[in-house]
Amino acid sequence: MKSTIKGLNTMQATVTQPTQWHLLLVLATGPRTSLALWQAVPWQQKWQCLSALARLQRHQLVMFHMKHHCWTLTAAGETLRPVLRAIQKCSEVKGENPNDV
Repeated sequence: MKSTIKGLNTMQATVTQPTQWHLLLVLATGPRTSLALWQAVPWQQKWQCLSALARLQRHQLVMFHMKHHCWTLTAAGETLRPVLRAIQKCSEVKGENPNDV
């Protein structure tokens, strides 16, 4: 239980912006191009998209594949899948848009 709490605290310190959460939720469903990610975030947060991706990349949660021209979760980012699925499930139960974090 302590390791779970420590992991959650680390994640909360790393992923600090709603835009970052949106991007992670979108990438949890599969790789996306930069344009697809930009289109997936709400219009109020579009201007933060690039800086949010850069911060997630610095924390080694996402990476850009030059050959395929798309963003995807890294191995560290893949460890967040259970949390991201839980967020998506809670959003679906509430009848909200899963991208509304």
